[in-house]
Amino acid sequence: MKAALILATQLFEDHPALEDPEIDILFFVEAESALTRRPFHAHKLVLILSGIRHAAARAAEAGHRVAHLPVGEEWSFAAGLRRLIREHGVEGLAWMSATDRGVDERLRRICDDEGIATRVYPDALFLTPADDLDGWFDAHPRAKMEDFYRWQRTRTGVLMDGEKPAGGAWNYDADNRHPLPKGGIPIPALPEPERDDITREVIGLVAERFADHPGDPDEFWLPVTAPGAREWLASFVADRLELFGRYEDAMNADEPFLFHAVISPFLNVGLLRVEEVVQAAVARREEVPIASLEGFVRQVIGWREYMRGRYRAHPALIDANHFELTRPLEDWWYTGRQIPDDLPRPVRVVLERVHRFSYAHHIERLMVLGNWFLLQGYHPRAVFDWYSALFVDAYEWVMVPNVQGMSQYADGGGVATKPYVSGGAYLQKMGSWWRSDREARDSVFTSAYWAFLERHEARLAGNPRLTMPLAQMRRRRGG
Repeated sequence: MKAALILATQLFEDHPALEDPEIDILFFVEAESALTRRPFHAHKLVLILSGIRHAAARAAEAGHRVAHLPVGEEWSFAAGLRRLIREHGVEGLAWMSATDRGVDERLRRICDDEGIATRVYPDALFLTPADDLDGWFDAHPRAKMEDFYRWQRTRTGVLMDGEKPAGGAWNYDADNRHPLPKGGIPIPALPEPERDDITREVIGLVAERFADHPGDPDEFWLPVTAPGAREWLASFVADRLELFGRYEDAMNADEPFLFHAVISPFLNVGLLRVEEVVQAAVARREEVPIASLEGFVRQVIGWREYMRGRYRAHPALIDANHFELTRPLEDWWYTGRQIPDDLPRPVRVVLERVHRFSYAHHIERLMVLGNWFLLQGYHPRAVFDWYSALFVDAYEWVMVPNVQGMSQYADGGGVATKPYVSGGAYLQKMGSWWRSDREARDSVFTSAYWAFLERHEARLAGNPRLTMPLAQMRRRRGG
């Protein structure tokens, strides 16, 4: 008997195990210990559990033999897998290589202990084969994302006209990243997926069994199957891609989604493939501005895959702490209760948004939450733990480089070329968070920004991108 293990982050409709003639049975394991390792948001739990159960049901309906261990006993993942191996007399186990570090090694140890053979399918969550990715980072140890992105475009031919980038430029940031118009603009609504019996059952399970976790499972708002994710993608391409680039950095206190695709939850668990996302977007090349199309493609085949490469190339990044910060996160970051009255409005609004949706778009994560965490001196590992627990699309491979590298500058400049901190003026420009520009300039964000530059002046002085801000800071203090 040969089995294949389907991991919760690899719910592909075309998982290679489904077409593998050597596989006799498919294993699905819902491990209580994995689901409670952190106080994961209820919406992440619903997505994972409902996704697993739909995948198992779909495989069974297609005629595959399935063994599924649902939540119900407090077994660990390893104990559950060992139980299935022994119950079914398995002689060999196959699985898709996991993106997060250490998973493959743990699975191999279990198989070695059980005396069974192993086989590993390539990781299909990405466009770039792991060996190619590792080779590029080995050859370019100090390269920034733009270098990687151009390699990706050239290698794949995506948005290329022969050997030249589509439209004549590699990126169109000069045309993008505007605030919303002062008079407002219609924001297309996201789809509203229907809940089936499986999802309703999971919502009830999460409400009962994980009641102490953040978020309300009854407010779950995402599709949980590949067809549902494709409908979601089609809605974005039809309704929001056109203005995505122009407003990708905009913020609005009353609009959590704006023109964003919100597809990372599906890409990161295999409900969408990178290839189909790119194809759907590029198919509208003649209908949408090249600036929006390129900006979106850059996020998918550039930034996302660059994060994976950074994660693989720098295993020590998870413990980096360039500024030697020590402040722990208070409980209210996790509970959403008893939030301090003096918390700045942008932080309060986005924090409430995260507790409601398990989501905030990239600029809110970076320039509101990440900015505040860094200005206030929170320990970067504590910040990483919080993002990992609260966000529906958070996994170690993407959170380590995004939080430790980009957001918290904990590596001292490996991922980002400067700390992404700002005062109130930038937030006001992109989101009109305060009643006036003067109020923004006088806000606690602004005073915290100047205090951060002064506190860490010695570590920041050699950064050419901070020459002007540091000079301003010195003039403000009179020397």
